[in-house]
Amino acid sequence: MSITEESIGSSEIKLFQPEFSGASISFEQKGDWLHELWEYGVHIIPCGSPSDIVPQYFRKRHPFDDELELKAKWAKTPRVNWAHYQRTQPSDTEITSWHHEFPNANWAAITGINFAVIDADSEEAMDWIRSGNITRSPLTQRTPRGGEHYFYSISQHEVRTGAGKNKIDTRGVGGYVMVAPSLGYTMHCEQAFGVGSMEDLPSLTESDIQSISMFNSGGEVEPSIREKLTEEAAKEGGRNDKLARLVGKWIKEGWGMREILIKAQDWNQTCDPPLSIVETATTTLSIAQGHIKRHPEDIDAGVNEWKTSEWQTQISEDLKQIQDQEYPVEVEDAPEMGPLGLQPFSAEAWTDLKQDTVEQWWGDAFIFQNSRVLLLGKPKIGKSNFLGAFAAGATTGTDFLGVPFSKPLKVMWFQAEIIAEFMKDRITTYFRRFGDDEDTIRQGYDNLIVSGRLRKNLMTDQDIEAFHQEIQFHKPDIVMIDPIINFFDGEENSNTEIRKLLDRIDKLIELNNCAVILAHHTGKERADDKSFMSARGGSVFAGWFDSGIKMSGKKPNVSFFYEARNARDPDEHLAHFDFDLGVWTASDLTAKKTTSEDSIEDQVALAELVLKGMKAEEYYRRNELESLARQQLRRYNKPNGNKACQKAVSYVQKHLADKVFTYSEPGKAMWHYLGTNTSAKPWEV
Repeated sequence: MSITEESIGSSEIKLFQPEFSGASISFEQKGDWLHELWEYGVHIIPCGSPSDIVPQYFRKRHPFDDELELKAKWAKTPRVNWAHYQRTQPSDTEITSWHHEFPNANWAAITGINFAVIDADSEEAMDWIRSGNITRSPLTQRTPRGGEHYFYSISQHEVRTGAGKNKIDTRGVGGYVMVAPSLGYTMHCEQAFGVGSMEDLPSLTESDIQSISMFNSGGEVEPSIREKLTEEAAKEGGRNDKLARLVGKWIKEGWGMREILIKAQDWNQTCDPPLSIVETATTTLSIAQGHIKRHPEDIDAGVNEWKTSEWQTQISEDLKQIQDQEYPVEVEDAPEMGPLGLQPFSAEAWTDLKQDTVEQWWGDAFIFQNSRVLLLGKPKIGKSNFLGAFAAGATTGTDFLGVPFSKPLKVMWFQAEIIAEFMKDRITTYFRRFGDDEDTIRQGYDNLIVSGRLRKNLMTDQDIEAFHQEIQFHKPDIVMIDPIINFFDGEENSNTEIRKLLDRIDKLIELNNCAVILAHHTGKERADDKSFMSARGGSVFAGWFDSGIKMSGKKPNVSFFYEARNARDPDEHLAHFDFDLGVWTASDLTAKKTTSEDSIEDQVALAELVLKGMKAEEYYRRNELESLARQQLRRYNKPNGNKACQKAVSYVQKHLADKVFTYSEPGKAMWHYLGTNTSAKPWEV
């Protein structure tokens, strides 16, 4: 039966009773239950709650998780330094204080002190245990996801904490489990066994552990029991040296890297003071790698398995589990404002904000610092050639499609389609336009970081973290991912899954302060479709980017269409790709279309009309000159729509360049003015 607030009084709450759930008991009864756990010697600590707002420090530790994943992890994360309570049971006063401070908290019990736990997370695993393959425990617990915890007393053997590939985990020294009265956890005890304390529970035998290891490894026994650690502790200043000696010793003894990591964490708890969990893990890995390089003869000792992809995956899972248990760093109280930190437009945060603090790299606010760029086109249209030629211009600080870059930029190119040998040849071609200018070519090569054919999945924590670390190491200005769909194994027609992918890309941008260009394929579309809604994978891509570039046609002659959220859309144009020089040459699509409509004489006449309206002491931005053109065309009864105005201004630049000058600074506004204008130049003020 399930115990409810109506059916149970505080005096009836006992650990070893038929069934107990924290779902329907009062605040006071919950406190009584926590006290009972304390009296049985259980080291309990408060954790997060599914109903909490996830703290900011925790969000920063898990940047690539969505909101549901974050809440689930936070609900199992200790609110206190749980490593301290592995050695010392919290006092009854502490538990009472925590209960009042965190009334909705989940609670965890630290394992390996007076009990160990077998955690079964699948129906197959639970059926295997129920079938009598290991010693039966009368004290079990149902988890919210339908798994089961089996509680055992401590024997002379030390059971370590570890994750099993087939969903049977062990929780011993260095671990903890969530327990009732946590939300969704139900404790059950079979009274026929006559259990009255933790010591009355059966213990796991060596045979039990070996059986579990065989189940998890598909028949291969993996060591899960070891003798208690007796290694000498170290004090501050000698910890790393001592750890280096221990790691070398463990390698020679034949321990695998998983076991070495666990042994290092155990030894670290004896140090005064101990290192952080993450520092211990990373230091251990570094020491092991160095040892193998210096002593290749030790490869046969068992560590050789660590070079396999399977080992890498398992280590990643183990480290992730260790890091998830790390005690959170205390943070200062947030300032008094709303949860999103919004402020009135009159506030200092707005008045001090200036657009020129954002670095603009190509075009008029088209590709800029932290921008999200989508390069869209059908397969084989030349997107990789676009990126390669773009990178050649960006890394040298020259130009691309006739548009200058503001400065030499560092570019990182992740690509999944071209092997390294062919990639080398292509990159050489893209830089061929610089001829014998060795300094420029060297600068470009130094600023370009490019991959061979990569096989990664950005939806896994391991691969997105690898991308993040690589970007963090090289610190590029622009990251190009080509094509994005090859780094994604989800359902590309699912808006939900594509949204998760793009959320992870956004987090890469936020963490590394870089722009990202995603190359992506179109789906089925009309040949004249200029919309970005034709991106394969639905409308999410179309709503994601700051700047979009769409290629259509058939290489080497391609039409380019643009869409920008932070500036006016650049003009559409045609471009030709030269396979020998690796360059794109742009031409004016509008001019080609209107040549038959407006003769050269008509073009000059329209330009002269705009010239007549320009004032001797004025400087005009592009939009201001188009506005002036509209007034002049209207005055002389000429067509004055947007296209007509744009054409008139282009004719001014084309035919009157000796009279109307243009000043253009990369990343800044473009100015037009009479050549005789001697007034103060706005870009110098």
